[in-house]
Amino acid sequence: MADFNIHNSMPLLLEMTKPSGKAEPTSTEPGKDHPQFSEFLKNSLQEVNSAQKTADKAIEELVTGESSDIHSTMIKMQQASISLQMMMQVRNKIMDAYQEVMRTQV
Repeated sequence: MADFNIHNSMPLLLEMTKPSGKAEPTSTEPGKDHPQFSEFLKNSLQEVNSAQKTADKAIEELVTGESSDIHSTMIKMQQASISLQMMMQVRNKIMDAYQEVMRTQV
């Protein structure tokens, strides 16, 4: 099960947003030290999709009577919901940044 885990993503996000007193050296090869941002987003979307599918399967098993564990079903549903909400917030921030860049005058 590949749930979207905020704890796995936080070190990379914190590193990207960490204020520093000096300029960070830039590498000439993107993605050599860290994965590219597009790959990070793609993997995150896949994890959100996987969490949604896992929750759907748990609901289906509960409804058909294959499982009687409502607690784990509710936990899976909440994990899927929170991961989707987080992904939507990331999408909104990306769209805001894009629109801000488009508004800048050259």
